Amino acid sequence: MKKKVLIFIALLATSFSYAQSIRVYNFNFNDGVESEVGKIFKEFQDRERNSGYAILQRVSFLDGVTHRALFTGDPANWGFKEEVGDAEWDGFLSRMWMHQRAKAPGSFTAKSLAWKEGDREKNNVGQMWIMKVADSKKYLAAHNKFVEQTADIIGDRSIGFGKLNMGRNGATHYAVFYGDNLSDVELTMDKVRASKAYEELVENRGAAEVLNSYMVNTLMILE
Repeated sequence: MKKKVLIFIALLATSFSYAQSIRVYNFNFNDGVESEVGKIFKEFQDRERNSGYAILQRVSFLDGVTHRALFTGDPANWGFKEEVGDAEWDGFLSRMWMHQRAKAPGSFTAKSLAWKEGDREKNNVGQMWIMKVADSKKYLAAHNKFVEQTADIIGDRSIGFGKLNMGRNGATHYAVFYGDNLSDVELTMDKVRASKAYEELVENRGAAEVLNSYMVNTLMILE
């Protein structure tokens, strides 16, 4: 398969659950280095993968974090098709770190429990919620029903829910919703929160506390 930079992932009609692993590295870059960081990221990550994606995002409204690198894939079939040693990976991270003003907090690993794909070329701005959830199975069931019931409102936007593993800092789960821009995310969430489906979600998901929330803007997706 020819290697390429993806600006979008194909549309899927329904939400579904699957055991995709996610590894997130946060960065706090100096001003004016985004283009150079993007070159470093693409140079190392733009190669055939066994599964998943490498994603570079700009981060806003999160203290001490300007960008993040997000890697997804099947944990049983992780990484590149060609062998890449630890030294090469460490070299990539070192080249990224050299552009930081300070070490960024909040890196984590997670498992995606549900994901409804959308038009990522059009809707590449997302809001992340970092949460403490009392009952993961109960929340997941309520989430999946909610996504089905609000399909007309969500439209071609992406929405996901998952469980945090390492780097949790007291949190247990995350949720994410992507739109065309921040205003689109806010206006769509207003419509969602005014729906009967949202009332049912709150009623049926069990206890949940939002610990933090921030914005991400996808700059690059590599397959």
